[in-house]
Amino acid sequence: MTNIIKKSVLCDLVSRHSAFNFDHYVASHTVDEYDIWNGFCLPMQYSDPADEYQAIRNSCALFDASPMKKIRITGKDASAFLDRILTSPVSQLTWMRAAYGLICNEQGFLIDDGIVYKFNNNDYLLLISELNLDSHFAKYNDFDNLSITEETSKFAGLAIQGPKSCAVLRQFGFTDIEHLAPFELKYYELMGQQILVGRVGFTGDLGYEIWFSPEAINEVEQAIINAENTLQLSLPGYGLSALQMCRIEAGMIVPGWDTAGTFTDLSKERLPFELTLGWNVKVDREEDFVGKQALQMAKVTGSRYKMKGTKINSKSTIAEGQELFAAVDNIEIQIGTIPSLVWHEREQQWIGFASIKDSCADIKNTYVIDKTTGKAIYCSLHQLPFINLAQRNQTPAPF
Repeated sequence: MTNIIKKSVLCDLVSRHSAFNFDHYVASHTVDEYDIWNGFCLPMQYSDPADEYQAIRNSCALFDASPMKKIRITGKDASAFLDRILTSPVSQLTWMRAAYGLICNEQGFLIDDGIVYKFNNNDYLLLISELNLDSHFAKYNDFDNLSITEETSKFAGLAIQGPKSCAVLRQFGFTDIEHLAPFELKYYELMGQQILVGRVGFTGDLGYEIWFSPEAINEVEQAIINAENTLQLSLPGYGLSALQMCRIEAGMIVPGWDTAGTFTDLSKERLPFELTLGWNVKVDREEDFVGKQALQMAKVTGSRYKMKGTKINSKSTIAEGQELFAAVDNIEIQIGTIPSLVWHEREQQWIGFASIKDSCADIKNTYVIDKTTGKAIYCSLHQLPFINLAQRNQTPAPF
């Protein structure tokens, strides 16, 4: 193992529940067969991705969210600062609520996204994947009463996702968990340890994220074992492959995957309106925010691209980033790209996102080129999301 291949604080816990050997995995896989997330190894799978997907959609599974970067934003100016850097204000949120937030540059292009936890008007936790936003924050921080500190190592985190996730947390002793509304936060006690629970997730299913001190890992694992025994189910871990299947089905965007994220060629960057995220841009609010003028103009002039879903019923040699083509008047034209793509084990087909030029958005017959054979492979286009599961937002949650 090289120095950069590190275990997160929950890696061993999730591995034990998946019969997964981390050291053997790293030793037997090349670096392009797993992902490095904020300096920690994220396995593509703990077992069979199809089994992990089935556990998420039919039962419950665990995802190690500990590497998520966590930034504490406190002080009397915390609300004003977040309202400035996010496209939708959070100052009006009630306490103990979460919100999805977008971070754009002055040109309106998406830099990053994240979940904001609001504890009170002067205390927030911003959770982002891993991007270093220090210089961006510093550029817009002219406030007198504001503290921004990274607290990534202070919290271990598990995403507990699937239709039985509420039942699992009830077995933890969180007896009223079913009444927790989507994006609501609540503290619970578990064997003397404090656990923060948010009804959020990245699978498009019923699910929760729990955050706790690394010192509480043993108590959390014992609660998992008790839930498995009582409910007579297993709680396996799931890796990036199963997560990709779920998040693409749910139409969930990842900056840097579904955008270039380099800003060297702006034709490869996207505005929120071009990513199905226009609902999170409040251009009519009075206060200024980063990118407001550019986004106001874009709302009037229209988007350059539209994001759709695509399905490809062939196990061909294709990859993320490939160009998407169509024949118009018997002439082949490039109409867009496929920024995200995954082989869906259950459906035995490729599913992904298609970023299509606005002028070509109504074209139906599209195709990609098989990298091995050079043949054209038909792609069907779909409105996003592919799925909309009722239990995701159902309150009380089913258990």
